[in-house]
Amino acid sequence: MYTAWKTEEQDVCQWPGITCTPQRSRVIGIHLSESLIAGGLFGNFSALTQLTYLDLSRNTIEGSIPYDLSRCQKLKHLNLSHNIIEGELNLTGLSNLEVLDLSVNRIAGSIHSSFPLVCNSLVVANLSTNKLTGRIDNIFSGCQYLKYVDFSTNRFSGEIGSRLGELVEFSVSENVLSGNISASMFRGNCTLRVLDLSENGFGGEFPGQVSDCHDLSELNLWGNNFTGSIPAEIGSISSLRGLYLGNNQFSRDIPETLLKLSNLVFLDLSRNGFGGDIQKIFGSFTQVKYLVLHGNSYVGGIYSSKIFMLHNLFRLDLSFNSFSGTLPAEISQIKSLKFLILAYNNFSGGIPHEYGNMLAIQVLDLSLKRTRNTKLEQH
Repeated sequence: MYTAWKTEEQDVCQWPGITCTPQRSRVIGIHLSESLIAGGLFGNFSALTQLTYLDLSRNTIEGSIPYDLSRCQKLKHLNLSHNIIEGELNLTGLSNLEVLDLSVNRIAGSIHSSFPLVCNSLVVANLSTNKLTGRIDNIFSGCQYLKYVDFSTNRFSGEIGSRLGELVEFSVSENVLSGNISASMFRGNCTLRVLDLSENGFGGEFPGQVSDCHDLSELNLWGNNFTGSIPAEIGSISSLRGLYLGNNQFSRDIPETLLKLSNLVFLDLSRNGFGGDIQKIFGSFTQVKYLVLHGNSYVGGIYSSKIFMLHNLFRLDLSFNSFSGTLPAEISQIKSLKFLILAYNNFSGGIPHEYGNMLAIQVLDLSLKRTRNTKLEQH
């Protein structure tokens, strides 16, 4: 029993966090997020057959999800996130769920047999930061209303399915997924706004057909094994704000079409093994505020790129390369710059006194080059 509930108060509709029907005859909602509740989840849900909303998030509830919860067949919103719930995913009978959030728990096992049984009406499914395993490529076929999926930070493996274009947000970052990304995933009326495939084992060339997702604002491919050219078609996604292509094996040719991305704020092309002089095209990304190019193999100076002409930059990271020569005083012309990271290069000479004029600067890292530390290179 929740300690704030006074058992001497006969009208449970007066208890904190309880919502009842207008006639005050049945409980339909329990709202107890961040209520310092500890221990196991109570198991008398069979008395709450009219319950439609249950939020017990951000407590320290432990144990497994009780089988008795299946009696709440009218439940539409279930949020048990940010607890320490264990066991396997078992939501049998909850076929009317529209919002499911079990993120940041310790739930384990495969969801291949259980998830399709409860996704008939699901719009939001957040199972991130658990210990879930198995394949997820065929589990969305019966989820006709599903739009927001976050399965990040689990142990899912295998490939992903072909229904991505019908979603609005899809994140599977930090798993062990693999295989190629098929162009068919984006065909038709693609509604994706966020696609996060970061920190997996996907490989091959990434399909340019992602440009069919006209409302895409974030494309995160960081930390995979993608090869070949960066698709020039990405430059036609005018809504794109974040493009994260770091820690892959893309070729060093940057498509000029990307300069058309007038809303682009974040551009991450770190750790792709780009060699030689830094590409001149970077000096033309005047719309970008965060430019991250660390962990490549650039040599020479940085004058040729005219990066110091990017007057909207908040963050410039050129660390872990092999740049040489003197530090360019012209960088001080970027008055908006808050983070300047030039560490682990081969620059020589003194620190330009003009750097003292960068009044907005919060972080200035000019550390000397030494043995690479891969942890410092990670974004």
